Amino acid sequence: MSEKPVDEGRFSQDSGDMAPLPAADYKRILDLAVALFESEDPQSMWHLVGEEIISSLHASTTIFVEMHHRIQTGTADAWAPQWVGGTPLSDLVHRRMRQKHPLFVYASQGEKKPVTVEDVIDLRTWRRSDPFQEAYEIYGTTRQMTIPLFTSPETIRGFILGRAGKNFDQKELEFAQQIQRLLVGVDRHLLHLRRLQSSRTDCGAKSLHGRAEEFGITLRELSILNLLAEGQTAAGIARRLAISPHTVNRHLEKIYRKLDTNDRLTTVLVAQQLGLVSSRNTYPSHLRRAACIGKYGDM
Repeated sequence: MSEKPVDEGRFSQDSGDMAPLPAADYKRILDLAVALFESEDPQSMWHLVGEEIISSLHASTTIFVEMHHRIQTGTADAWAPQWVGGTPLSDLVHRRMRQKHPLFVYASQGEKKPVTVEDVIDLRTWRRSDPFQEAYEIYGTTRQMTIPLFTSPETIRGFILGRAGKNFDQKELEFAQQIQRLLVGVDRHLLHLRRLQSSRTDCGAKSLHGRAEEFGITLRELSILNLLAEGQTAAGIARRLAISPHTVNRHLEKIYRKLDTNDRLTTVLVAQQLGLVSSRNTYPSHLRRAACIGKYGDM
């Protein structure tokens, strides 16, 4: 693709000094994350997360992508604003992988820190690239940032943000790092939830989610209950879901109350009898004795 001149003046409204990022922006995204954890269809709410991100970081577009870079396939699972969904997103994701978009290459190497495209490639090379020209023609953007949520040798998930004019500054990158941990927790929760929802219990065709509703157990509590059944401690569950051990213990207290139990082992055994945990989950025998010592045992 031949390089075309870029008229930055066309986007001059974006090139001034960025306003300070207020704490209210973080609070809005935190509130939205809570709504995601409690939603019956949390996957659909990634679009709302995208709207909040572009508002907070003064971006004009964002796309949430999942890429399997070794087999060169990928999907765009969410976007903002809404009109972005009318563009050829699937084709663009595949082309970006073939073109070795600098931010895709960065994430495929296991890097997790939010960066701008100019952090990983010089501006002159970027402006001459096909990804730059296509982004400019389709979305009117000249600057890009990534917020990786998950990286592995096989899969990458994260947000790509775009805008014209001034590049994302250090303050905005720091804000992106602040919300990244929260978004990673949401992403892990949704992945775990999808596994739970696809499971079937031994006592019938009803899903784990459906049975949990009968006992007033929320989706978040169901995730924690199944991790507990794997033998995870509060600290281990906290690491898996990117939340604090204190928050895990508060959820466990609610689970004990709803199942009328008072320790981890009894809770897991009752949950298994009720079909609330996957039949694949068995509480490790070497943890059973510790679990009976007290309410939190070695937590």
